[in-house]
Amino acid sequence: MTHISIEHVSAYRQSYHTCPHRKAIANVVANNPLSKLHVVRDACQQYQHHYNITTTPKPKATNQKSSGRCWLFAALNVVRREMITKYKVTDFEFSQSHLFFWDKLERLNYGMEAIIATKDQCVSSREVAHLLHDPACDGGQWDMFCNLVRKYGLMPKSVYRETHHSSNSTDLNVVLTRKFREYALQLRACEQPHAHKQVCLAEVYSILCQFMGEPPSHFTWHYRHSETNEAHQVANVSPIEFYRHHVPLDVNDFVCVVNDPRNPYDQLYTVKFLGNVSEGQPICYMNLPIAQLRELALASLQLNQTVWFGCDVMQHFDRSQCAMDVALVNHASLLGIEYGMDKTQRLEHGESLMTHAMVLTGARTTSERDTVRNSDTHQVSDWEVENSWSDSGPTKGFYNMSDEWFDAYVFEVVVPRRVLSEKQQSRLNAGNVTELPPWDPMGALAT
Repeated sequence: MTHISIEHVSAYRQSYHTCPHRKAIANVVANNPLSKLHVVRDACQQYQHHYNITTTPKPKATNQKSSGRCWLFAALNVVRREMITKYKVTDFEFSQSHLFFWDKLERLNYGMEAIIATKDQCVSSREVAHLLHDPACDGGQWDMFCNLVRKYGLMPKSVYRETHHSSNSTDLNVVLTRKFREYALQLRACEQPHAHKQVCLAEVYSILCQFMGEPPSHFTWHYRHSETNEAHQVANVSPIEFYRHHVPLDVNDFVCVVNDPRNPYDQLYTVKFLGNVSEGQPICYMNLPIAQLRELALASLQLNQTVWFGCDVMQHFDRSQCAMDVALVNHASLLGIEYGMDKTQRLEHGESLMTHAMVLTGARTTSERDTVRNSDTHQVSDWEVENSWSDSGPTKGFYNMSDEWFDAYVFEVVVPRRVLSEKQQSRLNAGNVTELPPWDPMGALAT
C-alpha cells in the first residue's frame, strides 16, 4: 500500500500555491454555501420561463413538505388535471395521505413476504441486508402508484386530509422500520410465518391509524362549478368506486420508459424485490435511448398530456432560480476542478440515480422543416416542470429544465401507450423481462 509521504505533501502545497487567486477563492468558498456561489451569472442574466408548448389547466403547485412522497404527488398531479377539466373546478387535489397510508401497509407486507422467501439465507447476506436496510421508506415508482390505485382507488383531499406525520414522515418511518426488523427476526424463526405475518400487519394497521387517522371506507365529495357557481356532490361512494366511475383517467393507459445506457435498449427490465402490493403488477421498464424518451415526452405534451418523470434532481440544481441546468449551475469551475463521468459511468459508480419525481407540463421548442418527410420537427431547448415543493419561488413552484440536463439526469418518463411507435408497442407486449438485482440503481425510489 502506497502512503502519503512528506514529499508528496510538499508537492501538493506547491501545486496549490501556483494559482495566484487560490486564497481569494478559498476565502469565498469557506464562508459561503455552494448554493450561493454556483450560478453562472452570464447565463442567469438571460434566463426565462416561457414555453411555446404548454399543457392546461395550470393548477397551483402542491407541497409534499418533509416527506418522500414526490412519486405520489407527481402521479396525482397528472391525474388531477383531468378532474379539474371534467368538473370545471378552480383547483383540486387528490388525497396523497390516502395512498400513503395504504402504501405503508402494503410495503411492509411486501417486505415481510420477501423476508419469508429469503429465510434460508444468512441474515448478513446481501439480499437480506438490503431488505432490512430501509423497509419503510417513502419513495416509490409509477407502477407502485398504479397498484395502489387499482386496489384502493382515489379520494379527494377534502375528505382525508394531511396529519402532522403524513407531511413529516420521519417519526412514523422510525417506528415502522424498528417494528419491521423485529418482525423479520420473528418470521425467520417462525414455523408458520404467514400466520404470524397477519398478527404483524394488524399491529402495523393500528400504528398507521394512530399516526394518520383511519381512511374512510365511503365519503361524499362536495364541489362547486367554477362557471355557474352551482354546488354539486358525489355522494356515498367508496374510493374504488370514485376512481372507476368519476375519475376520467385510467392508469392502465400509461407505460414506463427508462434510459439506462448500461444495458441493451429495446428490452424490458424489472428489479428484484422492487414493489409494494404483493399481488400487484410487477415493476416493468422499457429501456430506450434518451432521444426516444424526449420524443415520447414531447408527443405527450402536444396531446395536452402531462408527463410523470424520474430524475436525479440535485445535480446542477438551483432553487432560487427554479432551474435545473448544466450551463446555469456549475460550481466546478469555481473550485478549479472538472467532473468527467458520463451518464453510464455515473450509474456504474454510484454518482447518479433516480432521486425525485416531478411532472413535465410544457416545452420550449424551435421548429425545423424535414424536407424528406415533408413535416415539421421540434428541437427542444427547455422543459417546463411542475414540482411538489410548494408554490414558493419566482415561478410559483414551476421549474425550468434545460434539454442538456434532460439528457444527463432524466432516467424515466411515463407516457400514454398511444404515443408509442408500432415497434415499441410490439416490444412492450413481447414479454421476456430481464431481472436486475435488488441494489441496482434502476431500483432507486423517487422521494
